[in-house]
This record gives sequence, C-alpha cells and structure tokens, in this order.
Amino acid sequence: MERDATVVRVYPPGYGHTPISADYRPWLRDAEFLAAWRRVRDNTLLDQARLHNLWDLVEQCSRRCTGAVLEVGAWRGGSSALMALRLRAAGDQRRVYVADTFAGVVKAGEQDSYYRGGEHADTSVDRVARFLDDLSLHQCVVLPGMFPDETARDITDSSFALCHIDVDVYQSARDVFFWVWPMLQPGGVVVFDDYGFLGCDGVTRLVDELRQRDDLVIAANVNGQALAIKFR
Repeated sequence: MERDATVVRVYPPGYGHTPISADYRPWLRDAEFLAAWRRVRDNTLLDQARLHNLWDLVEQCSRRCTGAVLEVGAWRGGSSALMALRLRAAGDQRRVYVADTFAGVVKAGEQDSYYRGGEHADTSVDRVARFLDDLSLHQCVVLPGMFPDETARDITDSSFALCHIDVDVYQSARDVFFWVWPMLQPGGVVVFDDYGFLGCDGVTRLVDELRQRDDLVIAANVNGQALAIKFR
C-alpha cells in the first residue's frame, strides 16, 4: 500500500509495482503550487506528485520553447487549469488547449485490459468552461470532441512546447502523440499519464514502443508518468 497526502492505493498480489521509497516530496514545500492545487484539486483525478511534475515541466518548457500547451483527456479541467495558472504566474499568456470528449474514454481496443469505453464521463464541457472562467484563465481554449479526429482543426497554433496525454488507452494516446509530435519544438515534452498503472497497459505498451525512435528520449517516472523529450 502506498500513501501520501492525497492518495491511498492498494496493490494486488503479484502486481509488479514498487511504492516510492524516497522521502523527497517537493510539492509539500512549494507554497505557490499548493495555493494553485487547492484551487483545482476538486477537478482532477491526478495526485499531487503528478500535478507538481506538470507544474514544473510547463514552466521549464515555456522558458525553452515557443508554442502552445495541449492537454488531451482533461476530465473536469483541473490539470489544464494548474498549468495555465503556472504560466500566468510567469507572465506567459500562451494558449492552453483543453481537449476532451466530455463523454468518457474512446478508442479502447484489444491492447487495453480494463477500459471498454465511456469511463470518466462524469464531466461536461459547460462545467469545465465555467471552472476555467471562474479562474479567469482566458488563455484556455476548450475543445469538446474526439481529438484529433474531430477537434484538431480548431487549433490555431502551429507549434507546441508541451502536451499532456491522459486518455487511458493505447489507440487514443497513439493518435494524439503522432498528431502533436511533428509540431512539438525541440526541447519540448510529451507527458503520458497512466504509464505503468494497473489497467492502463495499452499506454505502457505505446510508450515502450516509442523507445525505438531516434528523435526522443523516454524518461519513465515511478509516479505513473512517462516523458517523451524531443531533442531534434
């Protein structure tokens, strides 16, 4: 069993996951992050460790790369809002695209052992739009529908600094990655949520396949995220 300030997870017998043993938890000492987290925590399924990683990465990428930020699989908008709050604190008004079907998981297939489609549908585009508006995050652009199939055409930016993919299943994650990768700036990062999670084996498989590419480095975190870092 793993515990921190926000999550309790019980691992079944034989599940090959080793709980984090390091005592370093910078998110508990980052006052600016904690203030932002309190504003978004009811609208995200991500724990503090993963949210703090996004908080840190979006700031680093924004200093190094031009281009927008894209999140696909936004649920109720909490992680998108957190990244937008981080950018706003740095005086950066680049667009943050918030893409979701708002009708649950899509494109589940034989690579996915748990998801069948329609999960995480307890949200709505109106709810997310109101939430972002209440935070005055006017740089956020909500894209309701399947991405990239139905909504990529509504994106006006031609380059990206960071993309957060939180779609739970293989094919959907693959489609997002191969859409955004040509427009990701060198030094930019694609963050995959769900890496190594029980039931998200399709996403884990996709990330492991990407290790064969020669234009990126994969860094897999034990917090359940994997990063694809573009170097050319």
